[in-house]
Amino acid sequence: MYNKIITGIAGVVFACLCINVNADVLPKSGTINLQSIYKGTSLTKFNDDYSHGTLTGVTFNEMGKGPLHLGKAACSFSIFTHKKINKSAGFCAYEDSDGDKVFIRYVGKSDAVGEWNGADEIIGGTGKFDGIMGSGTDSCANTDKKGEFPCTAKLEYRLP
Repeated sequence: MYNKIITGIAGVVFACLCINVNADVLPKSGTINLQSIYKGTSLTKFNDDYSHGTLTGVTFNEMGKGPLHLGKAACSFSIFTHKKINKSAGFCAYEDSDGDKVFIRYVGKSDAVGEWNGADEIIGGTGKFDGIMGSGTDSCANTDKKGEFPCTAKLEYRLP
């Protein structure tokens, strides 16, 4: 009788452990809503029409947990402005606390006060994000603080 009780308790504990492990598995598709803060780390201006640079920052998942919460971000950008043309493009790598990455390609434009809006394309990832694809939108504000950009992104993703 004692062995049956121990075996039953061990089975319940094992089942609970399996449920907890599976709770952390990334669903095959979904939405990741991020808040990020970036700091410009470089800017090269070639002329009045073209410049490029890099940004680094940190991401926060709006749920306070989950994919890319408290992760690192590194982005490159190119900006072209000429008369009424104001276009930008670049790439970002978002990294979570496990070191797994999501890669984004983005395009967009700024307005006269430096607000930025664009479209994202998820082009791949590593680790738990291997094979990830999808798209989304993002926008950044100009804080009037030298090189500081708070941004939001809504990414719809799917995994193989």
